[in-house]
Amino acid sequence: MHVLLSTAYFPPIEWLARAVQSNSYILEAHEHFQKQSYRSRMHISGPNGLLKLSIPVERKCKAIKKVRISYSENWTKDHLKAIESAYANAPYFEVLFPDVQAVLQERFETLWELNAATIALFSHWLEVEVPHHETTEYIAITEIQDFRGLHPKLESGLNYPTYGQVFAHKNGFQNNLSALDLFFNLGRSSWDYLNALK
Repeated sequence: MHVLLSTAYFPPIEWLARAVQSNSYILEAHEHFQKQSYRSRMHISGPNGLLKLSIPVERKCKAIKKVRISYSENWTKDHLKAIESAYANAPYFEVLFPDVQAVLQERFETLWELNAATIALFSHWLEVEVPHHETTEYIAITEIQDFRGLHPKLESGLNYPTYGQVFAHKNGFQNNLSALDLFFNLGRSSWDYLNALK
């Protein structure tokens, strides 16, 4: 089974589950950038509830592979600080956080490159290489399973069993956050969790 996905910044759990459960996934390389989507945004669970972390981009270009990241403000420092305050007490934080720091301190020019690095990091943590390809053109309706429409404002189609989250005692269980939440809390067991999602 092949699935079609849009690029994503530290992708959400559903995105990663769709990729892991497929034989290979195809990244949409010829769409237009959509703001307020997973392409430039991730959700984490902070001390005061849901945190939405967005990457500022330059609006001049709409082609997804050419969208440039803006570094006019120090958003990488803000994102790292937010991730640290959210997960410093998670079981696998100390082991995994240096990898996140390394990715965010690299100052990629384009959103596509940064997202590719975050996806590659998740594959590295899972210790598995899920084969993937890129589209050669944009096709609105395809014959393969199309998950390009995954969006923070839309309900996920998956059932999420609860797992231990740092602030569950305050905020309750929050599902389909960035898979960072899964890795910081479950470590290597993340693979089993992703494969079990239905």
